[in-house]
Amino acid sequence: MNQSATQNRQSQLVPVLAKIREEWQQAAAGESLLNMDANVGLMLADIVNSLGLSTQEQALVLGKELLDELNQVLAVH
Repeated sequence: MNQSATQNRQSQLVPVLAKIREEWQQAAAGESLLNMDANVGLMLADIVNSLGLSTQEQALVLGKELLDELNQVLAVH
């Protein structure tokens, strides 16, 4: 990947990651994010969903076990 493509990809990722941080800050209700206990599986799910990854890409990132668990948890809600 050339430098221009890398910079373009980074410029696309920055607002996505900033939005995730903003959502977590809202959930923290004024508490420092460094002091929050967070569910790593849900954090990863937030990231892959925000990036708009395909189902196959999500499976690669999350792994089958976590993806299956997330699907079960999210189906309940």
